[in-house]
Amino acid sequence: MPKKKLAVVEELADLRRRQNQDTAELKRTRILDAASTLFHEFGYRGTSVDAIAERLGVTKPFVYAHFKGKAEILAGVCGRTTAFAASAAEAHADQPGPVRARLAAMVWELTIRIIEGRIYLAVYFREEMHLPADAYRSLSSNRRRFDRALSRLLKQGVESGEFDIPHVSVVTQAITGMTTWLFNWYRADGPLSPEQMADEMARLVLSMVTKRPPRELASG
Repeated sequence: MPKKKLAVVEELADLRRRQNQDTAELKRTRILDAASTLFHEFGYRGTSVDAIAERLGVTKPFVYAHFKGKAEILAGVCGRTTAFAASAAEAHADQPGPVRARLAAMVWELTIRIIEGRIYLAVYFREEMHLPADAYRSLSSNRRRFDRALSRLLKQGVESGEFDIPHVSVVTQAITGMTTWLFNWYRADGPLSPEQMADEMARLVLSMVTKRPPRELASG
């Protein structure tokens, strides 16, 4: 086969593989969305794979084609936000540029994700005792990755002179708590849209860490 034709065939095959992967991921997301709603409404013990399939309008084999069972579905629900948070924090910690802007962007993105996936987080905090041991270890690893990356970002701000943080570990936990617990109190019918809330959270975090001019410190 001529090289040019072979390259076209390989490109088409790669495109089909990516399309199949996208389709599979979309199906997994549908299952996780339905399961998270049912886990939130009825609890992990009160939800069956039959109920998940019924909510989706599909058969049980459809669900089992993408997950081994209910425990793996719970792991997928619980892991979605923690994996995103860890990856987002690492990405911003590793980027060049002003630390202040990178921290604000990380908090903004995380706030939006937590608001959009607040049912996922509610299930995580309520049902994590049902997670298999390996899934629990994976989620714990994600939390440690997030803490390390956020701490690294804050230390970069201290070293650059942008931040004034006596205890980085304390501020790391404060930011984690501020953003994480949004799932518990944010209301879609409240005064702020998700984007406005993300702006406000970024502003609050920056006010915690930004180095204040001497004149401002003296005036209180």
